[in-house]
Amino acid sequence: MSGAQVVLIVDDDPAVLETMRILLEGKGDFEVFCALGSHGARHLMDRIERLDVLIADVILAGEATGIDMCHEAVSRHPHVALVVISADPRADAAMIPEDSVYLRKPFGGYELMTAIDEAGHRAQTRRTDVTTR
Repeated sequence: MSGAQVVLIVDDDPAVLETMRILLEGKGDFEVFCALGSHGARHLMDRIERLDVLIADVILAGEATGIDMCHEAVSRHPHVALVVISADPRADAAMIPEDSVYLRKPFGGYELMTAIDEAGHRAQTRRTDVTTR
């Protein structure tokens, strides 16, 4: 799976994690890790050498939010593409990292794949901005 994108999904709903895992693994070009809450996400981020995509729910069980997980992921893996998800219509857009893609639950497979592609383009722009400074 060397060409596969490494994806970490962080949510506090096991059914959401499993659904997204099955969808992405079915595409064949993703290596998927799932974390139930922020504690699990931090544990996996410590173990994963490369992280290409983070999909994080805004509201998580535990001491941190999905937004916190985005900031941690970028600090550990500056090239990571960020997809922020939430079922809460009041999710504060001002808190969401500007180079992330926001996806409102419920969403389908097409919307998820489109969001991952767009987040990858935005992460590429972030990499370019960092290297030209």
